[in-house]
Amino acid sequence: ENEGDRFEKIAQLLNQYTPPSDACNTHQVTYKMLQEFEENLHTHIHLENNILFPKAIELQKELQN
Repeated sequence: ENEGDRFEKIAQLLNQYTPPSDACNTHQVTYKMLQEFEENLHTHIHLENNILFPKAIELQKELQN
């Protein structure tokens, strides 16, 4: 949740990753890379929370039995 909140604020500050109309190429690429980073971070968090951690807990329970 913390990271999601941080990136929500970043996206808000950056007009949902829409660079100004007069932005140079570097500025445009930076916005695009930040947006891609946020998307990748959400995927990473999803994989950890919904696949990796539950599987690790399941394996730990099996080893304890």
